[in-house]
Amino acid sequence: MMSVSKFREELKNILIEPNTTTITSIKKIVHENNYFNLSDADRRTILDQVLRCYVLDIVLSKPPNLYDVCKMWTSFTIELVRNEMCTAIMPVVILSDMFDVTTMDVCEKMFDHVESNVNVLKEPQFFMACKNNLLRMCNDLLRRLSRSRNTVFCGRILLFLAKFFPFSERSGLNIVSEFNLENVTEYLNENNFDQTECMSDLNHEDEAKSDIIIEKVNIDKNLYLKFWSLQDYFRNPNQCYKTEHWKLFVSHTDFIFSTFQSHKLEHVNRMDNEGAEQNMHYFPKYLTNQKLLELQLSDVNFRRYILIQFLLLFQYLDAPVKFKLDNFKIKPEQQEWIKNSTTTIYELINNTPPDGVRFSEVVKNILQREEQWNKWKNDGCPEVTKRPPTSDQSDMPVPKRRLRRNLGDVIKNMTANNKVFLGDPELTKLWNLKPDNLEACKGPERDFLPSFDSFFQEAFEQLDPELCIENQYKKVNDGNFGWRALRLLARKSPHFFAQSNNPIHKLSEYLENMIKKTMSKENISSNQGSDKHVSPNKELKKESVIESEEVDISEGIQDENENENNIEVEDKNKISKQIIDLVAAAIGDKWNILAEKLGYQPDEIEFVKTIKTTPLDQATYLLEVWVEDAENPKPENLIYILEEIQLIEAANILKS
Repeated sequence: MMSVSKFREELKNILIEPNTTTITSIKKIVHENNYFNLSDADRRTILDQVLRCYVLDIVLSKPPNLYDVCKMWTSFTIELVRNEMCTAIMPVVILSDMFDVTTMDVCEKMFDHVESNVNVLKEPQFFMACKNNLLRMCNDLLRRLSRSRNTVFCGRILLFLAKFFPFSERSGLNIVSEFNLENVTEYLNENNFDQTECMSDLNHEDEAKSDIIIEKVNIDKNLYLKFWSLQDYFRNPNQCYKTEHWKLFVSHTDFIFSTFQSHKLEHVNRMDNEGAEQNMHYFPKYLTNQKLLELQLSDVNFRRYILIQFLLLFQYLDAPVKFKLDNFKIKPEQQEWIKNSTTTIYELINNTPPDGVRFSEVVKNILQREEQWNKWKNDGCPEVTKRPPTSDQSDMPVPKRRLRRNLGDVIKNMTANNKVFLGDPELTKLWNLKPDNLEACKGPERDFLPSFDSFFQEAFEQLDPELCIENQYKKVNDGNFGWRALRLLARKSPHFFAQSNNPIHKLSEYLENMIKKTMSKENISSNQGSDKHVSPNKELKKESVIESEEVDISEGIQDENENENNIEVEDKNKISKQIIDLVAAAIGDKWNILAEKLGYQPDEIEFVKTIKTTPLDQATYLLEVWVEDAENPKPENLIYILEEIQLIEAANILKS
């Protein structure tokens, strides 16, 4: 016992700052101290215990950098396992201990280390030993989390488990085909049902907002109780194998089918954009209030949910499930009824808008895949492997890959056609809709600014005292209207914001004053029969024209001078034709070396040789093309390249 205690004490002294040196020190203690008469299994067990106690003490001390502590000890225990110094489950055990004594906010941050080490934990050395502990740790976290408030963290845990465990892992499968009998749908019983409270008392405004038109359904106690009692059979289909339950199920089902058939749905497409239909809310649990049943029966999605539940139930009753009891079999007359009911269901789905036929095909495909899933489970969930190619497939010719065009040729062709190539087809198409994208943005179809008169017309009419409109209902008291009105006024003229001796404390008063001035002038001019329409904006600008005239003239002169200076700078930076001829003569037959340095392709160099015969003409043509096509054809750039390829004479010509 003394040797074991001493061994624990020495291990604890080493684990102050874990690193590679720590692992070496542990090896030295284990292998060189002969007075520890312990087996390898005992040494691993003792080291596991020391690690757990030491790390737990660190976490309970609440260090400020708990995230880094978790990362450090996780990596350290993984290295210990690789060196066969502790058991393979220790990385997960250390993580589980940390999660147990920390808050959920800290756990969510530390779970990064679990996700980042998923590939390590899937290694054979760790997987078989850690999978049960890892599953238990994740389930403990899920039990502590709220599915409604911690949705993201719950999703991360479930995604990690799906990535960690293989597809055929039995712990993630419902092997024995058990049903969730705790999923009970609660609804009113016969004694609590209030016949006076029905959907006919609801406001008809909700009906106007609905996309579905349906005739009134008499929601009485009989329909309500039969409809919601069917949920108990969907929860536990094995009840249908009992005679008394089967008769009741058939009676209720036929009644519901007749209700669906007598009240067909008609789809009304009142949505302007197609994406709005996808923006619908999803409720994972049925609401069984008696006032809602009429709206539910007029909802497309609700009807489809119920019909698909029937199809799943019918498929299970007749499916060969491995773990069914021997007496769970249906009779021939029951099979005939299921067949007829299935036909009725598909007719109802086809007649349920929108896209009823297409939705029906999707449901058939889902049920077909469900049959394959059931067969795979009946076969014992064999490992999913890639099927080897058959003899017929091996003899098939391999399709040849289509040769891709050279990127340089594509860019060259696009440039020749004054187009831009961006790599992505959609971006290239968008960018080449018009030659000048800035001019395209200035097009009249992109001017969404409302006219001055139309925007203020309604507000002006509300100022008429004969209409007796209360102040709270006037447009000028609407904050949204006031904000947009100020932006429109600022866009039209700065005169609207000139200083005045009579300050206005309210925005509504200011807008009323401006609307009266501008709109009244317009009405006076129109009543006098003036041929020329005077814009309110022009009326307000008259006072400020004289003041701004001198500024406009000076700004125009300044802009003209700036344009002339820009032209002079551009001409100064551009290499003249005379200099090009002198440099080309100095380059001579070495022009092809320069062409390679400038980035031209071999096919482009050959093209120059075909159109120009002498080296002087070829060099001159190359320099002219470079000056026209280069992004920055400055003399300094060409001098640098010429000096690099030892064409000093040509470089000196450019320098001078």
